[in-house]
Amino acid sequence: QEQLDIYSEIETEELVKKVKDLLSQYSISQRLFGEMVLGLSQGSVSDLLARPKPWLMLTQKGREPFIRMQIFLDDQ
Repeated sequence: QEQLDIYSEIETEELVKKVKDLLSQYSISQRLFGEMVLGLSQGSVSDLLARPKPWLMLTQKGREPFIRMQIFLDDQ
């Protein structure tokens, strides 16, 4: 939970672009990324990456996958 609190606002479209570039660069499937990083199904990951909602329109629950993506990128 502490990790989630440090991200007050994330630019979701820019984040998704960076994640997609990284997945492509290292040939990581959406299924694997979803299971190992986000805890989501491939379908959910595909939807998030194709149509990211603006941060301010997301609930706390809706923000969690984007926060996990940001943590993943920060760890690179």
